[in-house]
This record gives sequence, structure tokens and C-alpha cells, in this order.
Amino acid sequence: MRAWAAVFKKDFKLTRTVFFAGLVINLLMVMLSIFVGMKTDSLFMFIPVAAAIIFHVLYIPIMLLISLKTEANQLHLWLHNPQPASTLLSSKLVNGLTMMVVSLLTLYAMTGLLIKQKFSLIELYWTDTWTAGLLFSLYIIIISITIGIGVLFLWTLFQFLKFKIGRRSWLVVIGTAVILFWLKVLLESTELYNLIVNWGVVTYTFPSFTIDKPIQTYTGEYLYDIIIIIGSFVLTAWFFDKKAEV
Repeated sequence: MRAWAAVFKKDFKLTRTVFFAGLVINLLMVMLSIFVGMKTDSLFMFIPVAAAIIFHVLYIPIMLLISLKTEANQLHLWLHNPQPASTLLSSKLVNGLTMMVVSLLTLYAMTGLLIKQKFSLIELYWTDTWTAGLLFSLYIIIISITIGIGVLFLWTLFQFLKFKIGRRSWLVVIGTAVILFWLKVLLESTELYNLIVNWGVVTYTFPSFTIDKPIQTYTGEYLYDIIIIIGSFVLTAWFFDKKAEV
């Protein structure tokens, strides 16, 4: 555990500048929302904040790319690290996830203050607003982690291929990304996928929102995502240990 913590500390140092820059961007987006709110009383004022929240889908992939790019400059040292790939890669993934959660929390906190100042919401509206926000954030985090692990796998594949076929490695990596995305879409359009994920329904009702029907999520869908994330990470770590070369 101490070894993992040391690796995590190093990964934080590699990306902390971008992390703090992201917090500043969050503040700027909130300030832009305040400016728009001064010009109009409509909900258009929250468009900048909403855009900032949605952009967090790319948060973990961007953090991983920045960290991996830095490692690539001294790849021989990183690959000779005595720690297994699961330690090296999970540290980067958890580092990105931690920063993303902190960024989202600060953004939601500032948005909450903005809403409270602009609108006099009763308790019911507050409850619905925060529940919807947390539910939406969960989906953003899951998608960001999934894309992030894809980045780890493709980067590892590139490190393996660049010593085999040189500059054409990027073509293979891009082709692999396209094929994997196509297979994912194909699988999730089948009846088998619906059978796997459509169980354990959880219904969310938002009395204060003008929506036609309650929002439903499925426990099976979350379990499927968790299995895909863990399986993809294990495969990536194994491939990194066995195939990555200096």
C-alpha cells in the first residue's frame, strides 16, 4: 500500500497544474453564468455551467494522456519500475478520478450558491435538483472512466507496436479504437445486452420537474459497466506487463 501511495503522489505531481487550471476554468464558467444572469432572467444563464459539467466526460482521459505523455519522455525508467502494471496504471486512473470528483464537487457547490442567490427554491426543488445532479454526475464519471481505460489500452498497444512497425503504429491504434467502438455499439444493440442489463429497476421521480414520466435506471446496467471497466483494466494491465517494451 505504501508503494502504491508513493506512485499516486508522483502521478498527482504530474497533473496538479492541469487540475488547478481546471478549477480556475470552473470558476470562470460560473462567473460567465453570473454575467449571463445579469443580462437575462431565464435558465440560459446555466448553459456555461452545464457545458462545464458535460465536459467532465473527457476529464479522466485528458488527465491520463497528460500523465502518459510525461512518462513517455522517460519511458525506460517507468517501464523498469519494480511495481506491477496494475499499480502503475491504477494510480493514474484513481488520480484522475479523484481530481474529477473534486472538480465536480466544487462546480456543483458554486452552482448551488448561484441557484440559491438567483432563485428562492423550496425544499422539494432543492432535493430534486441535487438528486438529478448526482445521478447525472454518476453517468459522467462512469463514461469518463470507461474512456480513460480505453486510453490506457490504446497507449499500451502503441508502445508495443512502435517497436514493431514504427510510424504506422498510429494507424493500427486508430483502427483498433474504431473497431472496439463498433463492437461496443453492436453488442449494446442486441437483445442479449437488454437481457443482461434490464433488471433491478430503480425509479426516480422528480415532482418539481415538468417531465412526462419517472426516470428509470437499472442495477444490471451498473453491474455491466463495472464488469466491463474491471475486465478492461485487467486486460490492459496484463498486456502492459507482457508486451510493453523499452
